Amino acid sequence: MATVKEMKTATASSYAHPLDSLSGEEITLAAQITRQAKPQLNMVFNTITLQEPEKKKMMSYLGWNTEGPRVTEIEREALVVAMERPSMKVFEGVVSLTTGKLKSWTFVPDVQPILTMDDMFEVEELVVKDEKVIAECRELGITDMSQVFNDPWAIARHVNYPGRSKRLMQALMYMRTCEEDNQYAHPLDFVPIVDVGEMKVIGIERIKPRDSKFVRPTIPLEKHNFLPEFIGEENMRKDVKPIIIQQPQGVSFTVKGQEIDWQKWNMRISMNYREGLVIHNVSYQDGAEKRPLFYRLSLSEMVVPYADPHTPHYRKHAFDVGEYGLGLCTNGLTLGCDCLGSIYYFDATFNDHKGEAYTVPNAVCLHEEDHGILFKHTDYRNGRAHTVRGRRLVISQIVTVANYDYGLYYYFYQDGTFEYEVKATGELNTHVLAQDETPGGYGVIVAPQINAQYHQHFFTMRIDPMIDGPNNTVGQVDCHRVPYPTGHPNNTFGNGFYSETTMFRDSHQAQAIPSYETSRVWKIFNENRLHPYTKAPVAWKVTSMHQAPLMAQDDSVVGERAGFAKKTVWVTPYDEKQMFAGGFYCNQSDGSDGVEAWVKEKKDVSNTDVVLWFTFGITHLPRVEDFPVMPVEYCGFKMQPCNFFIANPGLDIAPTNKKVNQSVLAKSTPAEKEGSCCSTKL
Repeated sequence: MATVKEMKTATASSYAHPLDSLSGEEITLAAQITRQAKPQLNMVFNTITLQEPEKKKMMSYLGWNTEGPRVTEIEREALVVAMERPSMKVFEGVVSLTTGKLKSWTFVPDVQPILTMDDMFEVEELVVKDEKVIAECRELGITDMSQVFNDPWAIARHVNYPGRSKRLMQALMYMRTCEEDNQYAHPLDFVPIVDVGEMKVIGIERIKPRDSKFVRPTIPLEKHNFLPEFIGEENMRKDVKPIIIQQPQGVSFTVKGQEIDWQKWNMRISMNYREGLVIHNVSYQDGAEKRPLFYRLSLSEMVVPYADPHTPHYRKHAFDVGEYGLGLCTNGLTLGCDCLGSIYYFDATFNDHKGEAYTVPNAVCLHEEDHGILFKHTDYRNGRAHTVRGRRLVISQIVTVANYDYGLYYYFYQDGTFEYEVKATGELNTHVLAQDETPGGYGVIVAPQINAQYHQHFFTMRIDPMIDGPNNTVGQVDCHRVPYPTGHPNNTFGNGFYSETTMFRDSHQAQAIPSYETSRVWKIFNENRLHPYTKAPVAWKVTSMHQAPLMAQDDSVVGERAGFAKKTVWVTPYDEKQMFAGGFYCNQSDGSDGVEAWVKEKKDVSNTDVVLWFTFGITHLPRVEDFPVMPVEYCGFKMQPCNFFIANPGLDIAPTNKKVNQSVLAKSTPAEKEGSCCSTKL
């Protein structure tokens, strides 16, 4: 092994910006430095990622903080989470890639770090070779174990294995009748419990039929496939004509390393193992002024709790960010499939258990989309119509977490709007029923003996605002009817209503849920800058059409672990250690860390550096039409300038015309194609 002196350390020339993701060389270097500093440990590298610079230093580096001399150099650091085998003790280390030294090394008791792809593959292979699993399969009539598959899941909290002293997983079992068969059409009725530290199956739980005369359900063998080779070319639609997206003059964005410029927007992106795609340092060019808007935007956590209260289903509430990692689960995207048009890709690099780097090519897609009319008005007096079409910049990734696939999209619009959208697709998690069994009110039968259980999807964004500066205040806006009946002098015709703004001054007050009755929205204000027209603080409005209450009890296992899902809005003072709504060590967590725990102590959130945690989601009652593969379900939220600019910021966009966009009249009928006298020619 090379000595530290022989290793290449990170210099200012080896990376473009302090917020750039770690390169493969930097990941390898961090692992080497750690091993040499701790040679006595049989080390498994769970994660190696960028230790983001201290915000105060970064703000000075960006020129967003003018106090004191400007910082021009920032030490490059990596955060290492490692485990020792066979004890599975967890350690955190900070490695200086600039000096080549391990700066700190801390034993972290009673935690379990994220489950990696190495963990998944090892458990999946272990389960199908276990004699107890083989015996269960044999009893079900399966003799060929190459037909048996499993999805390794986080254990959540198991009543028989309390605490976090053991690193546990549960395997959801399926079979395939052929290589590319849809395994979710053939669920099995037992769940192996795996000790990942000892790499052995320590228990098997059978899922007993309820209100059934059968002791065990049979395996549903009817095939339900969606891949084209099963559908058959002769059955594919023949009337779908190509749609070709072209930009003959090139794209309107520019990319320099991980920095993006587009239509007055400027931002940086990065990818990490956990949050996946992160947006940094968002600003908007308003005339001669470059106005900062957001320091950091990311999907901090999500949870998918299932409705069936019986064992083992109460443990099915995946934290896809904190237990599996959106970066680790990201797809390499395919040109012409996942994004259409003129595409720019970014790769993503992560580490395996050996500390070696691997790269996911085309992990992030950057492109532009036409988004319909941005604004229009027709003067009915003279018939003049002014139409401006809008477009949006799309920065996206797609992740696969076992059965579910999620498209995660950051949208930036020409009128200053920002939107985040989740496209949930993939396959339903299925559970086998006995021949005479029903879902019991907790799911729907999507095919004979196949139960798709009700569940919810919650997503919590971490929004670190910089609305014209670091000191912001979050407020709530409610609309009310005026308190006067119809006929009153102050409400003669009964139509009066008004809005009321409540500024959140502390973290106890700054906890909110939606209100349909008051058309509730939230705003992020800068109370230090007044709008020249309204004479009120400039602001950005936060809204979502996708808000659902957590249906589980507050003291349920998922309620205790996913406290962030109990509210739509939480506001906390900025703390660089508080990055993840479900806590840093989310796997097998107990709820003692995370945003719900952080707000127990009342803290000032008024006109200071704050973080807004915004939760949105959907309640998914599956349909038969969601099987065998699910059409996309959409959810998300948006942020819009609200009395921030002095006018519509898109006024300088040229009007639309067919010479530019090359639109033509469609000719769909035989007569039109032949050019009949009724057809209109351009």
